[in-house]
Amino acid sequence: MATLNKRSIVQYIQYICGLGILNLLLSLYMSFGNIESGTCDLNTTLSCTSVIKSEYGKILGLPVAYYGISWNIVLLYCVWRIYLEDKIPAYITTIYLWCSVGVGFVIYFIAAEIIIGKICPFCTMVHIINVGLMYLAFKVYNDLKAPPPIWVVANSLKSFIVSVAIGHLLIGSGGLVINGVSNEPSKISETFSQCLSRKNMVMFGSSRCGACINQKKLFLVDGVEERLTPWNNVNFVECSKSKKDANKFNEECENWDIGRYPTWLKFAKEYIPEDDKSKNEILEKHEGVLSIVQLSKMSGCEFIESDSNEKSTII
Repeated sequence: MATLNKRSIVQYIQYICGLGILNLLLSLYMSFGNIESGTCDLNTTLSCTSVIKSEYGKILGLPVAYYGISWNIVLLYCVWRIYLEDKIPAYITTIYLWCSVGVGFVIYFIAAEIIIGKICPFCTMVHIINVGLMYLAFKVYNDLKAPPPIWVVANSLKSFIVSVAIGHLLIGSGGLVINGVSNEPSKISETFSQCLSRKNMVMFGSSRCGACINQKKLFLVDGVEERLTPWNNVNFVECSKSKKDANKFNEECENWDIGRYPTWLKFAKEYIPEDDKSKNEILEKHEGVLSIVQLSKMSGCEFIESDSNEKSTII
């Protein structure tokens, strides 16, 4: 520790550890949490779902949040090695370089948000944390009285660096394989949407809800008017009564205890807006965006996709 300003470094490393843990928790939630339940979709512009589920939300077939998990694990591992007082200058330099990579991902995602025209609130929290980590890493790196050259760091931590590189190559390769063999159909056919209506499936949501917009995209056809697409067959209930105030709630949605957008309800009988719980029964309820496979399972409508086109039949 003779070449280190020990007191300030320990303090900075503690801050980095705390922010790294918070960052990891956010990445875990965006990877495996029910992000499509509307938790992070405040309106059409502030929408986590619109950004995370966009074409820019994946790299090599895997959600960007997955890479966020691996990035934070590597960061926290370096912090742990510093706590053990193992090759401290080398690991501090690694953290500095690793945070630079993290800032690169921040720039990528901000550019994606600009292109999409949406802002992901949770992603913004991660961006702020990453910039904070970069600042702390820069400070702790500058507190090294004799920062080691990069080639010395590479030689000192070559086993660790090789392991990280191989691990991320395996993650990326796995994403490409999974993405390549995915059998999930991308669009819903006219017949399938008609079946959903006949099975008394109703979607409750808001036209300004990012998750609802993503759900709706499954039913739309590029270059075709909305009224001529499968979406026209969907029983959709607009829960926001006022375009100026999205917090004004439709009484129809209150009657069925709609708390998040979108919410799918499967009724025992044909849905009539004037009905209440005494006149109709909810057979099944799901909060959040449903995939085609999930819609098929919930509704009982079988979805069959041939090699050349989509075809659905009614059970």
